[in-house]
Order: sequence, then C-alpha cells, then structure tokens
Amino acid sequence: MSLFLSALAGKAAEKWLGLLILPGAGYLACVVAAVVLGHGDALDVAELQRSVDRLAAHPGASNAGAILVVAAGVLAAAALAGLCARAAAAVVERAWTARGERWPARVLVRRRVRRWRQADAAYEEAETRSDLARAVERRDAVSLVRPRHPTWIGDRFHAVDQRVHDAYGLDLGSAWPRLWLAVPDAVRAELVTAREAYGATAGLAGWAVLYLVLGAWWWPALPAAAALAATARVRSRAATAVLADLVEATVDLHATTLAQELGLTGERPVLTRDIGAAITATLRKDPPPVPPGPGR
Repeated sequence: MSLFLSALAGKAAEKWLGLLILPGAGYLACVVAAVVLGHGDALDVAELQRSVDRLAAHPGASNAGAILVVAAGVLAAAALAGLCARAAAAVVERAWTARGERWPARVLVRRRVRRWRQADAAYEEAETRSDLARAVERRDAVSLVRPRHPTWIGDRFHAVDQRVHDAYGLDLGSAWPRLWLAVPDAVRAELVTAREAYGATAGLAGWAVLYLVLGAWWWPALPAAAALAATARVRSRAATAVLADLVEATVDLHATTLAQELGLTGERPVLTRDIGAAITATLRKDPPPVPPGPGR
C-alpha cells in the first residue's frame, strides 16, 4: 500500500488534470452547445460561432479580472463535472457487483442461471473433445461458476471466491487483507495497476451517464453516451478478467506465505484444503464447534 500511496502523491497533479479537468472541459463545451443550440439547431456550428463572437465582443471580455474569474469558473465547472462523473462511476461499480436479491436483479440472475444450466447440460452431454471445448467456452462465457449476480462482472469476481474456496477451503474475504500485507511490492503494484484499469472503465461509464442526461437538452450527446457506454462495456470485461486472474494467481502463489506468517505450517509448504481451512478458521476467529453431549 505504501507503494500505491507514494505513486499517488507523485502523480496527483497529473491525475487531477487527466481525470477531472480535461474530460470535464469537453463536457462543459457540450453543455454550452446544448444551452445555445438546443435540439432544433443542435448541429448549427455557425450559430454557435456567432454566439461566441458576441460574447467576445462584450466590453468586459477585455478586462483582465473578468478573464481570470471566467477562467477560474470554467476550471471549477470542469472539475465539478469530473467529480459528478466519478460519483456516477462509483454507482456503476456497485451496480456491476450487486447481488441479485431484489427485483429486477432477481430476474436477470434467473435468466443467467438458465443460460448457464443449458450450457452446462451441453457440457455434460459432449461426446467428442471438440464438442467439450465448445461447451466449456459457451458455459464460461456466461460464468465460470453458477451465476449469483445479475452481471457478468459480478459473477467473474464471485468466481474467484468460489474457486479459491473449492480448491483450498480458503475464505478469500477474510484472508485478502492479510495476504495483501504478505505479498511482495511487485505483486501489489500489479494488482493496483489492474484495479486502476478496472476503475477507469467505470469512469467511462460514469461519463456515459452524464452525456445521457445531457441528451435530454441536446440530442448529439446521446450518440456520445452510447459510444462511451459501449467502450466501457468492452473494456470493463477485459479489465475485470485481468484483475480477477491476478487475484486468483496471488492466492495460488502466495497463500502459503500467509500460512507461514500465521505460524500454521513449516517451511516450503504446499497449500492444501487443510491449510486453507486452518487459515480461514484463524482469520475468521469463529468459535470451535461444540462437541455433542452424552444425550445428543
């Protein structure tokens, strides 16, 4: 985490400019176009230019103080737009990983489960090696494990928990904070990079939300929103797969180090279900089962 914090401090200005100001300035320009042109003259560039010329000819436009105030206002508005996009991105991330316990999420989960079961049935019935490979590919395209989330991204992250528990008996939720401290700096750096790439795709989706809202006043914002949403969808799946694979690989390669740090095994251990279960019991701090009494 110290590596992440130091890198964040060194690039704070760059991130502020790249994530807030520049995209926000582009969005602010579209807002101006929406205010000036509206739906009827949405693509009338000449009218937009005339409006800018009238503003430039205003007597106060040559005043240094006024220019400074306007520039500060533009930067503040662009930054505010960027913050709104990041807030929308946080909501998008939560939606991507939400559980399917309420309507309409339950409907989507049932649909995904039905598709997964059909693909799994085809896998069970496959007779040749090529049929088996195609069936596995179709099933994994839905989810690596039985779906529990309304989105592919949610199930891809859930698959890591499920696969780690099935293989090692390890509860990843309780083990991960300790495992993070036990892995080398290079591993943490790779995980941070992958997490930032995943967050950046949610940021694209956040901007798509803002452009979608702007489309109510200026229709050219709607194609921009669609393009951003499509790009976010493609990139988010790729970024999710990379992050999930890195998390699972970290467990595969370094969970034995965690077992050593916890004093649960000797040198050069092999991660087994017994060790994974021991790590889980240690970290979750669950009370041991009560043995049955004579009358039970």
